[in-house]
Amino acid sequence: MKRVQNLAIAIAAVGATTVAFGPAEALVRESWDPSLIAYSYVYYADAAKTEVLGYAWDTCGEGGGNVYVLKPYIPTPYYDETPAFVCSGMGPYLPPDWPY
Repeated sequence: MKRVQNLAIAIAAVGATTVAFGPAEALVRESWDPSLIAYSYVYYADAAKTEVLGYAWDTCGEGGGNVYVLKPYIPTPYYDETPAFVCSGMGPYLPPDWPY
């Protein structure tokens, strides 16, 4: 009887651990989807990038259970983009091994 009780406790512990770490594991897996990486932008008036016109940044959106990145309107083809964060169902996120 004691062995069955210990087995039941062990199974419950494994189940609880899976529930606790499952979403975080899924988040890390999704975080490197290029479509979920949000950027910050500096945009310029000319190709030489000598005159800054402004700054912009992506924002995260969610709808129908889907997460997406909303890109800003940038009025010129001359801009620099820098990875800023990853969008997730729990909001902006910086993965532990973020390389940028």
